[in-house]
Amino acid sequence: MRFKALTVAAAAAGALAFTASPASAAANWQEVNTNSNWNCLPCKTHRISANIKFKPCVVTNANNDTQVVLVIQHTGTAAAIVAGEVVSNFGSNTLCNSSTLNPGFTRGCFAPTVNIPSSGGGSVNVRLSVNGTSNWYA
Repeated sequence: MRFKALTVAAAAAGALAFTASPASAAANWQEVNTNSNWNCLPCKTHRISANIKFKPCVVTNANNDTQVVLVIQHTGTAAAIVAGEVVSNFGSNTLCNSSTLNPGFTRGCFAPTVNIPSSGGGSVNVRLSVNGTSNWYA
């Protein structure tokens, strides 16, 4: 499986496995626990702060159940209000609810899981808004 544009290879074995606990009241922000099913691009620094970084990840299991995740890391000293968006051309899309992200935390906004054929592929992109300023990954 080859993902164009943001080129995220996602041909992993095993079951889609991650434990998730809520990051806040926002339903789709969760704790991030990666394993071999996760394929992520390098972190990009958000234009509003050198302390907030983000990246797209594609999580795929052996059955080609796939979801896109917007992962954010906060290494600053003050809380930030974050929101975002996950888009793909294969249906794993979502809006990420506004939430407070405290310093020292890594969280993910999980788009819905969809099944894509092993011969398929696609493109993904993520947008992160920090304190009202948006930044697309690509």
